[in-house]
Amino acid sequence: MMDNSGRINRYFNDYKADFEAARIAEKRNNIEGACKLYRNAALALCKMAELETGETKRQRIMHAEEIKAIADNLAKAKAPNPRQSDRAPSPDQGGGNGKTGGTEENIWKSEGIPETSFDDVIGMEDVKQLIRTRVIDQIRYPELYSQYEVKGGTGILLFGLPGTGKTTIARAIAHEMNAPIYTVQLSDVLSKWVGETEKRISQLFEAARSTPVSLIFFDDFDALGKMRQNEGTGHGNQVIVELINQMDGFRRNKNTIVLLAATNRPWMIDSALMRPGRFEHHIYVPLANHDARIMLMKKVLGNVPTDPDIDLDQISDLLKGYNGADIVSVVNGAKVAALQRAKALIERGEDGMSRVSYDDMVQAAKGHKSSVNPGDIAEMRRYAEENGIELPEEM
Repeated sequence: MMDNSGRINRYFNDYKADFEAARIAEKRNNIEGACKLYRNAALALCKMAELETGETKRQRIMHAEEIKAIADNLAKAKAPNPRQSDRAPSPDQGGGNGKTGGTEENIWKSEGIPETSFDDVIGMEDVKQLIRTRVIDQIRYPELYSQYEVKGGTGILLFGLPGTGKTTIARAIAHEMNAPIYTVQLSDVLSKWVGETEKRISQLFEAARSTPVSLIFFDDFDALGKMRQNEGTGHGNQVIVELINQMDGFRRNKNTIVLLAATNRPWMIDSALMRPGRFEHHIYVPLANHDARIMLMKKVLGNVPTDPDIDLDQISDLLKGYNGADIVSVVNGAKVAALQRAKALIERGEDGMSRVSYDDMVQAAKGHKSSVNPGDIAEMRRYAEENGIELPEEM
């Protein structure tokens, strides 16, 4: 479990992220957002104070009161300008026209609506049902969700071991939503130029607002949202602060933006991004279970000639603990073995038919070690335990 020092560091990161985001929101005249973020920063300081003593505790409380006063005074002093709606949107607010600053072209283009559907996600029925409830159905049946006061999720974190199909699931979600997808990698947003990183993220959300429904997918999110050191500055800090500003502005969107992230290392993500209203819904994507492994093997085998008595049930037992990519490699290895036999037969002038056999599958399994790292399993179980998340016995 996390000790007091770890908790204090986590709350310090929360305080820093919220305070910096509040200052940016205030500069952009987002008074409601700034007040909320200032109060979040004050709350984080109070949480730190609960774990401290003496002069340090007193200073934390005083600083929290000062920040809360900033929020209170800002709310009182900054009354809405009745003529504000007559003004053209500022560059930071965006105008939904694909431009930033009125002249610069937006760099972000969607991939369109993916063809990948839930039919391409083997097994994982519990995961798919959870996603339908928290993401897809709230878009299909908004009036129903409103009537029953059930809140879906606009910030979803898919986490699990490498090779479990998180990216495939993300694309399938966009398909089921009938929404264009924007896939984001670390290299897409980071820049060595001051202010460019934040501008790229702002442009990303601006582009996503150009359609009634859209999905932004951050792949390998731990690389973007990794936890900062207490003294941390630079790109990682810029990314997190701008993401917080954009996510806290979801309520002002007239359209629907679903923010989806995938990670193999959720413990590396900054805690400020895990707050309610941000990535508050965490969905574990497991390794394929016994039945799912059989289904995946059948799919990869397809119409390839196969021995009728091949026992995929036993092969599935051999592949316990393998991820989806490993299983695909094993089946492809067995197919290559059968192909080589067929080639040899043809070269001898014989019938070229050679079926994939049970022995082909066994030998391919023996020749391909699982790429799942036991250390990753231990870390994932530790993270789940600390956050009250129940994981299946078979990861």
